[in-house]
Order: sequence, then C-alpha cells, then structure tokens
Amino acid sequence: MPRKTSTEREQFWRRHIDRQRASRLRVRDYCDRHGLHEHSFYSWRRIIAERDRHVKPAPSQPIGVPAFLPVAVVDRPTRVPDSPIEIRLVDGRRVRIRAGCDRALLADVLAILHAVAKPEARPC
Repeated sequence: MPRKTSTEREQFWRRHIDRQRASRLRVRDYCDRHGLHEHSFYSWRRIIAERDRHVKPAPSQPIGVPAFLPVAVVDRPTRVPDSPIEIRLVDGRRVRIRAGCDRALLADVLAILHAVAKPEARPC
C-alpha cells in the first residue's frame, strides 16, 4: 500500500480533529473508537494549529475551484452615445455640455453667464 502524502495525512487529521470536536468525546475516547494513536492525534492537532496561525485566510472560495472566469474578446468596444452633462444655474438657466468640450471655452461661457446673473458685477 503506497504511503500517504503529507497533504493527504494533513487532510486525514483535519477531518478527525473536526469530528472529535463535534463529537464532544474526550480525545482518548475518540481515538479508541476510531483506532487512532492518541499521541499522533495531539501531535497533528498542534502541527495544524501552528500551520493555521501562519497562513493568511484564503478568500471565501471552495478549495479546488479555479479562479478563472470565461471572457469574450470583441474586436472593439461598443460605442455608447455621449450623454450631455447639464449644469443648472441659480437663476434657472441651463448649460449642456458633451464629452470632449473645450475646457477653456466652457470656463469662459460660465464666467459670462455668472457675470450676467449679477448685473452689479458688470463694468461701467
């Protein structure tokens, strides 16, 4: 019979450690019932606890499930029509701009509209 790998042994003992806790039996009674060496049980419980302390918690994903998702590659992205941004001024007027608008021009328009909204700010 081939010897179990370290990973298989660890999984074996993890299952038994969890089952012993759930059974609420004393370790000695659990080991007697399942034909396990009590010394090995305590040794593996210590080893596993030590390993778990040094390992960062894994994301909540079942073991053995690949973290890949199917991807569809397209020639070029579909174009979404530009939707305007609407700026509502205090006096109720609106300014609509689209993506790619010249910033300097927009700043000038807003400055003019602001000056018109405050007649006292106009130069004589």
